[in-house]
Amino acid sequence: MGKIELNQFLNFKYISGLTSNPNKTLMAFAVAKAKLEKNTYDYDLYYSDGKKHTKVMSMHDKSSFIWESDDSILFQLAKSKLEKKAVKNKSSIYYRYKISTKQTEKAYEFSFPASIDKILKENQMLLSAKLTKKQRHLYLDSAEARKLFLEEEKKKDLYVDISEIPFYFNGGGFTANVRDQLFIYQIDNKKITPLVDNDFSAEQVKVSDDLTQIYYTGSQSKGIKPLTSQIYCYDIKQKQTNNLYNKDDFSISNIYLFDNQIVVTATNMKDYGINQNDLFYVLKNNALQLLATPKHNIGNSLGTDVRLGASQKTITKDKSLLFLSTVDDHIELYSLDSKGLIQPQYIFDGAIEGLCEINQKLYIIGLYRQKLQEIYALDLEMHEQKQVSRFNQGALKGLYVAKPKTFVAKFPSHQVKGFVLYPEGYEATKIYPAILDIHGGPKTVYGKVYYHEMQYWANQGYIVFFSNPRGSDGKGNEFADLRGKYGTIDYEDLMAFTDLIVKRHPSIDQDKMFVTGGSYGGYMTNWIVGQTNRFKAAATQRSISNWLAFHGTSDIGFYFSQDQTDGHPNTDTTKLWDQSPMKHALNVNTPLLFIHSDLDYRCPIEQAMEFYTILKQKGLETKFIWFKGETHELSRSGKPQARIKRLDEITKWFKQY
Repeated sequence: MGKIELNQFLNFKYISGLTSNPNKTLMAFAVAKAKLEKNTYDYDLYYSDGKKHTKVMSMHDKSSFIWESDDSILFQLAKSKLEKKAVKNKSSIYYRYKISTKQTEKAYEFSFPASIDKILKENQMLLSAKLTKKQRHLYLDSAEARKLFLEEEKKKDLYVDISEIPFYFNGGGFTANVRDQLFIYQIDNKKITPLVDNDFSAEQVKVSDDLTQIYYTGSQSKGIKPLTSQIYCYDIKQKQTNNLYNKDDFSISNIYLFDNQIVVTATNMKDYGINQNDLFYVLKNNALQLLATPKHNIGNSLGTDVRLGASQKTITKDKSLLFLSTVDDHIELYSLDSKGLIQPQYIFDGAIEGLCEINQKLYIIGLYRQKLQEIYALDLEMHEQKQVSRFNQGALKGLYVAKPKTFVAKFPSHQVKGFVLYPEGYEATKIYPAILDIHGGPKTVYGKVYYHEMQYWANQGYIVFFSNPRGSDGKGNEFADLRGKYGTIDYEDLMAFTDLIVKRHPSIDQDKMFVTGGSYGGYMTNWIVGQTNRFKAAATQRSISNWLAFHGTSDIGFYFSQDQTDGHPNTDTTKLWDQSPMKHALNVNTPLLFIHSDLDYRCPIEQAMEFYTILKQKGLETKFIWFKGETHELSRSGKPQARIKRLDEITKWFKQY
């Protein structure tokens, strides 16, 4: 068979945005593909009846769209030079595609960077936009005054006024003074009505089925972004806002409206901190009452590097809510009714990336076993699935795709499940180099889905092994709880799993074992090389090396570091330092490659700079690849040329040793 090449992902298709039209007779989705020369991704818009998938047109580098009616889809696009200039000057332009006529026409142009969230009654739309207080002038001023305002704004590109935290966000640039705003747009007279004041940031938004009420969560700016939210309702006809829940005691991740109830997923963070699993609560009489306690975390936290874009992961069906849960190493579908009864509906041997319903049938975007993303129809009664798309049919055809073999490291208190990928033609009597790959999060999981970097390494002759140590998702709150324990129980699990794999595979050359990981996996890579010399070389990616510095530089640092280390950098300095790989930097003897991006605001590049500098001064073999203009998402959705460079550098580093 042929080999999977480093740049194989350039042939992959990525499906996102799966959603149905209002009457649930058709679904639409976006299909992306990397463009190497343009160094970007292009998105094609499709609609489908579940059998035939019809391409509408290219949306170029834009991925968002919305059903305007059963027969029309709106999507952002700038065709002409004039339109591109308008978008550059913070306008937004939507085009309309009519399915019945197959015609495309310009639909709307807004004088501010607005997104259409929902089509309402009586010629109205719900819009959202990220704006500073002063950027009200974009939609309030006359065309001439707006032009003068933009000229003044450009003069301020040299600096940012900061008086709050967080002040930037990974992938979103500087967010100081920026608020997520909501608006009602009157189509006939183009009137724009703000629903929230300039210091309020909206978060989760849902519109009632009868299109009369807009429910949303959010909080008022107080200089430090709170982790909790309140719940509001805007009555469109009465033009009145009511605060339905005014306490600041829950982190609310979503709102659901079904069977005449307002249900939220939320956590009080009291027992297990910010990573505590959400529960279902029903809003009654301005209070949140516990409705149901799922056995597992809600949502999909299964890791992969062949995902691009997002889709809805819950739908209402037959007066119930269908939702996803991460269970062990795969995704399962459950239903919740208004009485709080949770029932299993489907076990999917992989990752469900999105779901919708059309013509009484359920469709999902799935990563099934070692296949790339496709659309599947699920039959819940027969517990059967049928693949209905073939977007990636030829992407891996004729190539060797390693099938993961499961291994379990057993402890008295718990088990650590993991997997091994073997090179083609693997023979137990031969000797192979090996790579330990560590996931990020830490509250994510590895499963049996396709992972390009690991498949590439297996095709290069490596035994690749990976696992879900304590700190991972899928096994409940206690298993995932690492607060104050970083570098202890997780390190113990990873080394025990490594011992198991080495013991079960005498074919592994223990003088040619390597380790890598990104984000939390980068943290653990840094930690491991400070504790043991068993790995010949290592590659740390978008890592954490110093919790003390992380606290004030990461976009989530001001709450994540204190929660996860169980200490404040000033009052518990020793506790943070004891959990920092930097403490053990002088013990490192393993050649270490650093991969980091300068727009990574989640794990800022200073984390790599500090560790690299100490190792370089020590005289260790080390190298630092600084990616310009990339974010924390480099390995997953980074620019194609950067993704190739990253994987090539890691592979060459290992081959060197």
